[in-house]
Amino acid sequence: MANCTVIPVPALSDNYMYLIVDNETKQAAAVDPVDIDAIQKAAVDNGATINTILTTHNHWDHSGGNLKLVKAVSSIDRVYGGIGDDVPGCTHEVGDGDTFKIGTNTTVKVLFTPCHTQGHVCYHVDDAHVFTGDTMFVSGAGNFNTGTPAQMTEAFDKILGLPESTNVWVGHEYTAKNCAFACFCEPNNEEIKKRLEWAKGQGSIHSGGKGTIPSTIAMEKACNPFARIDHLSVMDFCGPCDDRSERMRLVRKGKDDWGKMA
Repeated sequence: MANCTVIPVPALSDNYMYLIVDNETKQAAAVDPVDIDAIQKAAVDNGATINTILTTHNHWDHSGGNLKLVKAVSSIDRVYGGIGDDVPGCTHEVGDGDTFKIGTNTTVKVLFTPCHTQGHVCYHVDDAHVFTGDTMFVSGAGNFNTGTPAQMTEAFDKILGLPESTNVWVGHEYTAKNCAFACFCEPNNEEIKKRLEWAKGQGSIHSGGKGTIPSTIAMEKACNPFARIDHLSVMDFCGPCDDRSERMRLVRKGKDDWGKMA
């Protein structure tokens, strides 16, 4: 039996928050709780008590609810954020390999993944789930913003090193557009074509659809061009280039340029 249950909670126009509930104690962590009313309702509906906030990074649409939620929910005594990321209300700054628990049985391990912000972190939970914020999306990656292609390459390597069955819970519902670019990048990848049609059919939870989360590490390896920089088809898209970080940069540039045309 799994030690925890993950409940996705849509927010704003395309954000995802999550409630991670320790099944034995019903103690819970709220991941990026920007909409405090919605996350509190999810806790009540599932008989859970929020005592922890997990913040992937400091952008307002992920961390903007922290202070309000702490004020509204007296049981919250821990707010986690990445080292140097200046997360609002943070009580515990964490770095690569740090571990802690939600309730008695749900273990969390931190992956330090700076690039989108200088202290971005992902949370690997119960050896079964990873919450990737704005580092990895379904078939995509976050903007590099404060970081470098080498940092994003290292971040993806860490995430992709998890077991292939790991559920990937992302920060935004961007899947259909990401898959459209992935098809442009790898026009002969049949798995990506199937995934694009599937994503279109699923729609967004935010507008009454089913949504596309979670993904898995195995699926990202098959359908995410940022995870496939060592595959020949993506290398062909990038042109002659032996450096992995440069290929990551070229895929990012390709996505940005494609987005201006799409």
